[in-house]
Amino acid sequence: MTPNTKHTSIEPDEPKSQPRMGWISGFLIMLGLLKFGIPIILQDQVEAPSGILEWIFLPWPMQYGTLLLVLWALWAITQWPHRTRRRSIFLLVPMGWFTLQLASTWGSIDRELSWMMVGHFLTLLALFYSGFFLLSRDRVLSSTFLGPSLGLVLCLWTATEQRLGGLEATRQMIYSQPYWQETYPEDFLQKALEDPLWLQAIRRDETLLQQAIEQFHLSSGLAVAGNLPSELKRDLGFLEKIGKDRIFGTLFYPNALASGILLFLPLTSLTVWRLSQKLQVPSRWLITGTLVVWGVLCIVWSGSKGGWLVGMISVALLLLASGMKQRAKVLTVLAVLFMAGTAFSLKFKNYFEQGATSLSARWTYWEAGWKSSMNHPLLGSGPGTFVRVFSRSKPEDAEMARLAHNDYLQQASDSGWIAALLYLAWIVWPLIRCRPQQGLKQNPTLTVVWIGLCAWSIQNTIEFGLYIPALSWPFFLLLGWLWGRHVQESTPSRSMA
Repeated sequence: MTPNTKHTSIEPDEPKSQPRMGWISGFLIMLGLLKFGIPIILQDQVEAPSGILEWIFLPWPMQYGTLLLVLWALWAITQWPHRTRRRSIFLLVPMGWFTLQLASTWGSIDRELSWMMVGHFLTLLALFYSGFFLLSRDRVLSSTFLGPSLGLVLCLWTATEQRLGGLEATRQMIYSQPYWQETYPEDFLQKALEDPLWLQAIRRDETLLQQAIEQFHLSSGLAVAGNLPSELKRDLGFLEKIGKDRIFGTLFYPNALASGILLFLPLTSLTVWRLSQKLQVPSRWLITGTLVVWGVLCIVWSGSKGGWLVGMISVALLLLASGMKQRAKVLTVLAVLFMAGTAFSLKFKNYFEQGATSLSARWTYWEAGWKSSMNHPLLGSGPGTFVRVFSRSKPEDAEMARLAHNDYLQQASDSGWIAALLYLAWIVWPLIRCRPQQGLKQNPTLTVVWIGLCAWSIQNTIEFGLYIPALSWPFFLLLGWLWGRHVQESTPSRSMA
């Protein structure tokens, strides 16, 4: 991907990128990060905001996101190039993957759920092709980066506020709401507030849960509220989430926050560096370094083990792309990995001594996904139906899960192995082919985008970012941009003197 250094080259018969495309796309990504951080499969639990404060501080239902995307798509169509010489056989890969999603939906064990997923996947497909044909006409993405950079700063601000007491205030506010007061006895809410370990135990042990229902007379309160037992488990899960001190910012839960930081922090750092270009170099380093430290602290405060480890990989990739000499690169990378690894082992020592419960839970999900993929290897059980598969096969002592916590394995379980391999190729091949050859100094935009995309892709071997619009929207838009730049710079072009 070495650009022509002697002449400024453009693709024949194709106009240069218009800044409006970057501004509008960046604004869409920012809104996604701030308002659509709930997984698609949980959208039925998101209520429409009713007041100005709720519009500002609470997530929005996906219907609003769909409306925004439709408006964006209609505008993008007007910007579509009438003629283009870009050709890439790789563009058939995501189309083939989506075709298999449709075929899998036809035989799904839950068609309603699968059609909802297909709508989400169609959005990702449109974003990828828009990134390829439209956004990739902009080589530096300065205008595009402003939106997600602002979104990340606001997300980090929210997360930091949670760390400094916001979570406790949120707990008190939620417990004072009429729903909780009318549904659950005050002594139960007080117990849940003061003893999060007890709350975690009753969620995972049916016997303890039944004892708690009898002790606090929960059944009568739930009957008044008209709730079902599944909603009791949902409420207990929510109480456990806000009962912990792990921050989550504007996203669904702490690990999603870590994924968002890993995806957006490299490009946000570059944006801050560019915006501070009129300052002295030491001042620019101070401002940019402060942002990076802030992001790293939020990953640590989130308690995400996977985020910590993938962050180490991101730092290693950044150092390898730097302008240091090869020997210095290797020594620095080894030193950073050693120090970060030592800090990781010390911080999470108790976690591993207690049996690495979250890892054990994931292993249970992965076993269920693997068995399902073997039972339905061609078309799977239907997009998004892992929750149905797992509910039938989960052990009695296992915690219920709606997603497999591994996007690649869930593709095999939901849509079959061919779809899973196509999805893997869609993600991995551009990252292999488009890896930075010139380094951070010569091509900073491509480098930071590539590092962020790599981190997100690795993180989703243990998470479900594909199903969170706040994370999957920008990923596929930028993946399309990355592949579009590769094709454009590999296509013979005419030169302008």
